[in-house]
Amino acid sequence: MSKSTNIYEISFSLKQERRRFIQNAVFFVVAFFLVMNAILSFVICPIQQKSASMEPNVPSGTCVFATPLGRKIKRGEIIIIAQNEKKLTFRQKLGDLLAGAFTFQKVRPWTSEKSLMRRAVGLPGDTLYMKDYILYVQPKDQKHFFTEFELNQVPYSVDISVPPAGWNPQIGVRGSFDKITLGENEYYVLGDNRLSCADSRLFGKVNGANIQKRVLFSYYPFNQIKFLKFKK
Repeated sequence: MSKSTNIYEISFSLKQERRRFIQNAVFFVVAFFLVMNAILSFVICPIQQKSASMEPNVPSGTCVFATPLGRKIKRGEIIIIAQNEKKLTFRQKLGDLLAGAFTFQKVRPWTSEKSLMRRAVGLPGDTLYMKDYILYVQPKDQKHFFTEFELNQVPYSVDISVPPAGWNPQIGVRGSFDKITLGENEYYVLGDNRLSCADSRLFGKVNGANIQKRVLFSYYPFNQIKFLKFKK
């Protein structure tokens, strides 16, 4: 009789251990999922560039990491901006938040905004103009204009290939424009592909509230891994 009882106790003990193991495994998987989702949503986010607007520095198909955290935008920094098409209700925002939490931000059914990767070339208070696709900037409280390349802390190149003979300058984005001054919390953004890019030349100044993230570095293709952020 005692032998039978021992077998039952052992069997019951094994079932309890198996149940605890399954519970711990499920808890670990769920916790890992939530932590990774939080990191990829609010700390560092993977983004794929799907157009040629930032060539030659960030070609189409390049994957980058960007962060919504921290400091003010610096001149020449690559940023992610949102173009909002309509305002969402509280329920729609909540639905987007929940859907994004379980899909690593891949699915957000009510979000109508389009995110763009562009370079912040004009900061609040700047006066600037463009000539032959090159930007000239007079920073706030300074008397002289400088080319965008003289002011930036990290070198980059732009695609300003000469248009074909007979090209109508009124077609597409402008290669030159007169002086404009940026107000408080206003930014001017351009694509590195100056001939074929929707940027501030088309949709105007960008409010700081629409800047979502700063691009840190590219991680794919693997042979083109490089930092894209600014040195402190």
